[in-house]
Amino acid sequence: MAEKELSIVTGASRGIGKAIALRLAKEGHDVVIFGRDEIALKNTKKEIERQGSKCNFFAGDVADEKFVKQSIEKILAEHKKIDHLVNNAGIGIMKKVVDAELIDFQKQINANLIGVFNFTRAVLPGMIENKKGSIILIASLAGKNSFVGGALYSATKHAALGFMRSLMLEVREFNIRVASICPGSVNTEFGHHPNKDKIIQAEDVAETLVDVIKMPERSLISEIDIRPTNPK
Repeated sequence: MAEKELSIVTGASRGIGKAIALRLAKEGHDVVIFGRDEIALKNTKKEIERQGSKCNFFAGDVADEKFVKQSIEKILAEHKKIDHLVNNAGIGIMKKVVDAELIDFQKQINANLIGVFNFTRAVLPGMIENKKGSIILIASLAGKNSFVGGALYSATKHAALGFMRSLMLEVREFNIRVASICPGSVNTEFGHHPNKDKIIQAEDVAETLVDVIKMPERSLISEIDIRPTNPK
């Protein structure tokens, strides 16, 4: 019997992260989920376990280096390996620059960028040793496109994409695959859209992620954009 793969998903208490965690469990992975809302994480854990997969959760701040490092150490002590890391956690504060405060920018830097670094840095040594693994960022088309009110958010997403592009070149020699998925408008609590049935659903992003990690090991989808076919 093949050994089950272990996936970590950040920001998994709701929305895209929850959909990804559930989809990976359906794929047969054991899943470790991270988020701030302990009650929501417990509910997600129950849903995952109903699908026959093991699930642990850690509630805390992805920008807290000590919390992340200690959590990853606990996961490795129990599971001995981490196959996939999904950096999904993030926040968006949409304000024009003239109306924004430094704290608005700092919160987004912490969640959207520092959190990505913390988790990536924590899992890399084990993946390098095993010469296997995947690190996937749920980014955003906002990291490529400009829009009014999005200067701070777009800056963090643009930076995260730059981080991932360089990381991919650094670790591919160890057979570690690094990919970024950039959705447009997604029907979650995060955003508001008048035609919710016409835009991307969280499950669509989850399905895309599974396609990325199921590619033959010799192949890498390093970056992919997802847009609504017809949002009007």
